[in-house]
Amino acid sequence: MTIPMTTTDSPAHPEQPTPSAVASSPQAQEGPRADRSRRRTFTTEYKARIVAEYDAAPAGSKGQVLRREGLYDSSIKEWRQQIEAGTLGRMSKPKARARKSPEQARIAELEKEVSKLESDSARKDEVIADREAALELMGKGVAFLEALSQKDKP
Repeated sequence: MTIPMTTTDSPAHPEQPTPSAVASSPQAQEGPRADRSRRRTFTTEYKARIVAEYDAAPAGSKGQVLRREGLYDSSIKEWRQQIEAGTLGRMSKPKARARKSPEQARIAELEKEVSKLESDSARKDEVIADREAALELMGKGVAFLEALSQKDKP
């Protein structure tokens, strides 16, 4: 089991490939991201060995272990917690998505269509209300003009 970690430094551990070794492989030459740093992965044994070495190091030389391996103390803390919890070698399975039955898929599709039609209807109702208000205003204007023309006649 391996857990990926991102880094820009080249790993100092002999088990890990160096960026130049990775970059010289034909597969690494391909693609638009060929010039980017590679993601490192660490085996369970490597993590356990490094945590043990870090814990055994004297107080002033723990940083040397981290620098030599190109690691951060947060990685050591995380690995130590995994060892203590007994989850270092385990990988959690991604939860499977619940598949929708054909009926559920059809219901979801129809609900989506209904909501679209309702929003279209609400928009059209607003347009109709605006036009009715405009027609009412025009009717009042026509009535006013007729009243004025009637007033001017002798």
